Amino acid sequence: MRPNLVNPLAPAASLWLLVGGLIWCACTGVFFWLELDAADTPPIAVNALTSLVTMYLPVLMVSVFLLGYLTRNRAPIAWREIYGVREDRAGREVVCLFVYLIATQWLVGHFGGMGLHFPGPDTYESGPQGVADVWYWVGTNAILYIVAPSIWLARSSFTWSRLLGSLQWRRDLWIIVAYWCIDFFGPIATGANFIGLPPETYWVGIPSGILVNTLGAGLPVVVLMHVMLIPRLMILFENKLTVILLAGLFYALFSLFDPGVDYRNWELGGLSFTYIVMTQTLVGMGKATFTVVTGNPLVHFITLHVLSARIPLDTVMYGEIFKKT
Repeated sequence: MRPNLVNPLAPAASLWLLVGGLIWCACTGVFFWLELDAADTPPIAVNALTSLVTMYLPVLMVSVFLLGYLTRNRAPIAWREIYGVREDRAGREVVCLFVYLIATQWLVGHFGGMGLHFPGPDTYESGPQGVADVWYWVGTNAILYIVAPSIWLARSSFTWSRLLGSLQWRRDLWIIVAYWCIDFFGPIATGANFIGLPPETYWVGIPSGILVNTLGAGLPVVVLMHVMLIPRLMILFENKLTVILLAGLFYALFSLFDPGVDYRNWELGGLSFTYIVMTQTLVGMGKATFTVVTGNPLVHFITLHVLSARIPLDTVMYGEIFKKT
C-alpha cells in the first residue's frame, strides 16, 4: 500500500489483517470458553458449533476464497473515480462510519429492541409482532442507514448516476446466478419452512418480505457498508483480504441485536456478542467479497441477502403478519 500521511489508520494492510484475525479468534475462543459452564444459552447461539461448521465456515470458503480465486485476474476497480472517494479523508471517514454504526446500533438495539433483521430480540420476550412493528423497524433503519448517509453522500463528490453507469451486469451474471442458487436453495435444503405452504402465504409473504427487507435491511447494508465503507477501505489498504475482513467485522456490528440475542446479564451478553462476531463476521466477509471483486454493491443484495436467503427464511413470518391487514 502507498504511504498516506493524512491517514489516521496505520498504513500496513498486513497489520490490520492480523488485528482483525486476532479479534475474530479471540471472540471465537471466548464464546466456546463461556459456553462450557454457561447456565443458559441465548436462542441465537443454540447448536453454535454445528452452525459454525456446517453454515458459516462454508460461506467463508465458497464466498470469499473460491470467489476470490475465480476472479483473481480481473482488472483493478477505479474506486476513487466511481465512488468519489477523497484519499486525504478516507481514513477519518472509515473511523466515523464505525463510530456511527456502533452508536446507532446501541441506541436502536438497547432502547428499541431492534436489529438489522426483523423482528429483533424482543420476539423472544414479547411474542408475535404486528404490521406496526414491521414499519417501525423499516422506518428506523431506513432513516438511520439510507436517508442520513445519502444526505452525506449528496454533499460529497459521489453520484449515483456515475456508480450505476459503471456496473457491468453481463460480466457478473455468472456470479449472480451461481451464488443466488446456492443461497436460495441452501436454506431450503437444510430445513427452512418454505415448501408446501398455502398459496396465499407465498402471494403475501414473498413480495411483502422483499419490500420490507429491502428498506429495513438490504439497502441500509448496501449504502453504509458497500457504497461508503468498502471503497474507502480499498483506497486505504488496496489489499483485498484485509478489506474483506474489516468489512466483515463491520457487518458483525450491524448484527449485534439480531433476533435471538440476549443481553440480560453478563454471561448471556458475552455469549451473544461473541457469537455474533464469530459468525456474522464470516457472513459479512462473504457479502464484502462480492463488492470487492466486482465493484458492484448490489451483487451481494441479490446473492447473499434480500433476494436469496431471506425469502426462504422470512416468507412464513411476513405472510402471517401481512395476511392480517
